[in-house]
Amino acid sequence: MDDQSSGSVRIEKLTASNFYIWKQKIQLLLALRDVDQYVFDDIPENATSDDRRKWIRGDAKAKAVIGLTLSDDYLQHVRGCSSAKETWEAILNVFERHTLLNKLAARRDFYTVSMLPSEKVLVFINRVKQLAARLQSMSVEIDDKEIAMAVLNGLPPRFDNLIVALDALGNEDKVFGLECVKSRLLQEEQRESMKTASASSPHLPALVNRMPIRRDMKLNAGSWLVDSGCSAHITFDRSLFVTYEQMQSGSVEMGTKARANVAGRGEVEFMLNVNGSPHPCKLSNVLHVPDFGYSLLSVSQIVSKGLQVSFENEKCLVTAGPTLVATASQVGDLFILDVMNETFSAHVVTLQTLHERMAHVNVQGIASMIHNNVVSGINSDNHSLVCPACVFGKATRSVIPKQRSSSRAQNCLDLVHSDVCGPLEVQSIGGSRYFITFVDDHSNWVVVYTMQNKSEAFAKYKLYEQFAQTHTGRKVKVLRTDRGGEYLSTEFKSYLDSNGTQHQLTTAYTPEQNGVAERLNRTLIDLVRSMLSHKQVSKRFWAEALATAVYVRNRVTSRALPVNTTPHHIWMKSTPNVGHLRVFGSKCWYTLPKLELRNNGRFGGARERRKAG
Repeated sequence: MDDQSSGSVRIEKLTASNFYIWKQKIQLLLALRDVDQYVFDDIPENATSDDRRKWIRGDAKAKAVIGLTLSDDYLQHVRGCSSAKETWEAILNVFERHTLLNKLAARRDFYTVSMLPSEKVLVFINRVKQLAARLQSMSVEIDDKEIAMAVLNGLPPRFDNLIVALDALGNEDKVFGLECVKSRLLQEEQRESMKTASASSPHLPALVNRMPIRRDMKLNAGSWLVDSGCSAHITFDRSLFVTYEQMQSGSVEMGTKARANVAGRGEVEFMLNVNGSPHPCKLSNVLHVPDFGYSLLSVSQIVSKGLQVSFENEKCLVTAGPTLVATASQVGDLFILDVMNETFSAHVVTLQTLHERMAHVNVQGIASMIHNNVVSGINSDNHSLVCPACVFGKATRSVIPKQRSSSRAQNCLDLVHSDVCGPLEVQSIGGSRYFITFVDDHSNWVVVYTMQNKSEAFAKYKLYEQFAQTHTGRKVKVLRTDRGGEYLSTEFKSYLDSNGTQHQLTTAYTPEQNGVAERLNRTLIDLVRSMLSHKQVSKRFWAEALATAVYVRNRVTSRALPVNTTPHHIWMKSTPNVGHLRVFGSKCWYTLPKLELRNNGRFGGARERRKAG
């Protein structure tokens, strides 16, 4: 801030780049000093001598307020002005002249504005709004949607996925606008800051700096520090929240009197380690402060719940009467809450991460399964999301009817649907360009085989038949397919007849009669495309992604089945466990067998990194 003043209010001096902000502030300042009328009005013609003296004095004050907020470069433009009104008009004539050159320059600045590398979203949006205001002052019509488009046009490439997601909203006239864009950009900026805070492990907040940290201390970003000086529970980790409420404004004061912004608050869940046994813990009214590098457990909040906190023998003990509730171990001068290791905490993930792990299947379906305990081995938040990979991978195509024309089969293998998909544009690592699917009508259980040629369909059917009959103890009664030549060979027909299997064929050019298989192929292709897009995996891995998609689909709910039921429940007669799933395309390490290492001339214990499917 500069030292110009009017009372206790100060504003930045006028420069070549801040005119519209300055104009707004100077008008407020003139109104505050009750001299704004001198900028827009002339002295009344019928004013008395006393009124004239008062007017001249007020006009001088208004002129002084304006003059003291001008930088030296712009004082020369008002040096010859005799009144506040002349001074004001002289400034406007510099910045708001409606000449062709000024309009062209204003348009060029507005339509080519771009976000600076370290610029915050709100600062950038305000800069675009200033440029729009400059055009509007020249009688150029710039509406809310045009400003939003200028903001999006000026974003760096890291926001490309968000733009795709906004495009997928549709109904542009009613939904799209500056407030919508600003809200989504702020959410994306907050998500990026959370990732940065987690990855870089920033310094411990000054709030606990009174407890020095030695270099030999082994702390990680997931540590909860027991803090007697903290008035609220605080964490930087958004993924820990099971309920979450965003906060538009709010901050916490650290030990150095600096303040950090609070992004939201809610309930947090994690697993305590109480003498080697896991105990679930839920903290309420926890503040989410992304700029913090660690999580703080407030002693005052613990005590307010009727619990007791004591420190003895390098341990912090939290008790409820005679019952030990939690413990913390002393590390240097800090007490670190004892929590279970990553084996347990890995099962508490964000819905976004779980959606990615589960092959990008329907988000609402995943959340419903977790809520109703349809699957085991996982916990998640219920934060809503838009997945850019799914926006790309599941783009709308021709509609296949969703309504069945007949009732569902009563038993497994009473009816099996099959279809061949391909040729795909890219050959798989194994040399395949086709795949064939078999879906049981009763359980919705899917089996898929990749093929190099369509002529392999008959061999793959025999593999499926053997697999299905071994697992169910039943025979395939009806096989429903389209009239593709791969299903119509004499060999195929004779085999079905000899096994007493009825072959139902669709009417020519009527794929909806084989709708179950057609919809399945579309679903699988969408999931494959989404998984490959999300981790930018080569299309040559489509067969691996396909196998993952089928594996996951057999373990998620479907509108085609009873509520809270998956194909796994019916086919395998057990509850599926999905806790072992990881995001397709993630990097991992594996250990080669010692024999193979010797054969390859490598030393024992060597490891290699590969893409995980």
